Amino acid sequence: MKRAVALASTAALLVAPMLLASGSAAASPYGQLHGNVAHALLARSAKHGAANTAAAITLFVGFNFRVPNHMPTLSSYIQDTQTPGNGYFHKFLTASDFQSTYAPPASQVDALLNYLAQYRIVPVTANGQRVQYPLGVNVTGSVGNVEKAFNVSINNYTSGGKSFIANDQNPSLPTSYPYAGVHYNLQALVSGVAGMTTYNALSAHMQQQQNVSGLDSQGGPVGYSPQQMATAYQVSPLWQKHVTGQGITIAVATLAPFVPSDAAYFWKYYGIKRTGSLSEVGVDGQSTTASGKGLGGSETSLDVERSGAMAPGANIVVYEAPNTNPGFIDLYDAVASQDKVQVMTTSWGEAEFFVPFSYAYLLNQAFMEGAAEGMTMVAASGDSGAYDGYPTDRNLAVDTPASSPDILAAGGTTLPMISSAPNANPIAPGSSQTGVIPIPGGQIAMTGEQGWGWQYLLPYYANFGVRSQAQWYRDLYPVGSTGGYSALWTSTSPVGNGLYRWWQTAAGSGAARGVPDVALNADPFTGYAIYDTNSVYTTPTNGWTNGWGGTSFAAPQWAGIAALLDQFLGGPQGLINPSLYAVANQGGFHSITQGNNWYYQAQAGWNPVTGLGTPNVYQLAQSLAAYHRG
Repeated sequence: MKRAVALASTAALLVAPMLLASGSAAASPYGQLHGNVAHALLARSAKHGAANTAAAITLFVGFNFRVPNHMPTLSSYIQDTQTPGNGYFHKFLTASDFQSTYAPPASQVDALLNYLAQYRIVPVTANGQRVQYPLGVNVTGSVGNVEKAFNVSINNYTSGGKSFIANDQNPSLPTSYPYAGVHYNLQALVSGVAGMTTYNALSAHMQQQQNVSGLDSQGGPVGYSPQQMATAYQVSPLWQKHVTGQGITIAVATLAPFVPSDAAYFWKYYGIKRTGSLSEVGVDGQSTTASGKGLGGSETSLDVERSGAMAPGANIVVYEAPNTNPGFIDLYDAVASQDKVQVMTTSWGEAEFFVPFSYAYLLNQAFMEGAAEGMTMVAASGDSGAYDGYPTDRNLAVDTPASSPDILAAGGTTLPMISSAPNANPIAPGSSQTGVIPIPGGQIAMTGEQGWGWQYLLPYYANFGVRSQAQWYRDLYPVGSTGGYSALWTSTSPVGNGLYRWWQTAAGSGAARGVPDVALNADPFTGYAIYDTNSVYTTPTNGWTNGWGGTSFAAPQWAGIAALLDQFLGGPQGLINPSLYAVANQGGFHSITQGNNWYYQAQAGWNPVTGLGTPNVYQLAQSLAAYHRG
């Protein structure tokens, strides 16, 4: 379904070799790599002296894109693929096309590795292979040698009870390094370095009801079924037309292994007739065998279960990477560079507060590669309302990678039930119907689908055993659909927003990337069940765990919807965001005008709680088909 593009010469590079007189690395001029310090995090951290110079450290060193002679820049090319009538509209690259067009040549990478080798910094290997992707390579060395090679100092810090090391100044590299008779500008080659800062706040975006004792012991699932979601969001008419995602492959990008038989049981229990395959890929040598009980595996389970239920004909490939900063980048680079999928979903992230711009940029480079290759990549927006860094940072903040400009960010809503009975149907999205939110010991009436935030529970906090307002804020606040405006992707960011946001500017997001783009039911009180026999809440013979929600449920279901749209529209859609915004007023979305995420208020049109709203998938498919025809 992917069409190869005839490519012209790509001799002109973003980093052209400079033919200068030979000299030593030590004598070469150096240039800084800007945006590689986590200033906000360090400002809230305590410094405790220099790091152990003998300690080993692993880095991901990213590469800048080429600027080819007879092809658009990558940003322009992505825009062209999303512009009906353009010669490149939906003409996506293969992985080999992408590498030969936009990735740096091997000679430049070899020059960089030769430079690093002088400091005993060598490539990481996994299963006997170098861990390298078209846009970056993993290397390892001692802290002391990394300090020398990149001209930085690395120190010990603590923040919120976590100990970590970090650089407090931007690294630098030679601008004229001699290698094999040519001088290379290594500074211009490198787009960023991840791993000097080892602070890791990555977490799964799933939430459970407070005090749900009894839910996990009922022996069966409680919450919305896949069929109820398909009916509520008008997916069923596509299923009836045999649009099931057949021929499409979804990647589940995750940081924890799961038990594949759990997903099979989930689908069988709900009567989902799966025809697509399920497989796993370990990234960077990561084992795909679930071991030890934890919630990370539940995240992977729910991603697979819900995406596969929404698109029962789609194949699913689960990519599992180590939970490290370099591993998180490698996760998406593996998805993009292996070029096996047309859709990706991820439900892991952390607040922008914790990361330097370069880290977000390294992630987005993988999403740009995916977009160029025709992938629709979806990320959960987060579950901490407008304050994604809470409690470490109590300022307005959004989540990365959901704030990346080349990904579809999925936020959350509260979709009430028609009654408080277990497994009751939801009200009709987009209607003014009054439904209920079941809570321990009672229920709350709510009219229409609303933006997900738990402020509606404030008068009822006693039902949760919370006896003071202070305890409420400590334990429950602020939970809801993470949304707002990026502090990293703005008109003044190091790379500027330029073409990254041409599709969102008209939505009124101002001078920064607005999050989320779309939404789906995510409130745990109108939530879902997970089947995971390896959970801390379950046993090998009773894998149901209930009372779950979070934007972790919105993202995989939107990924399933994207797979359905791919099949209906006749091929991969790539960065579908521009098309969604273009047809947003044509009946494909339920506009959410009530509710908030503890700061922003849902309102007509795009808003930083629910984005464009929740889908009427059948109508959305019709609108997109008409838009593409012009």
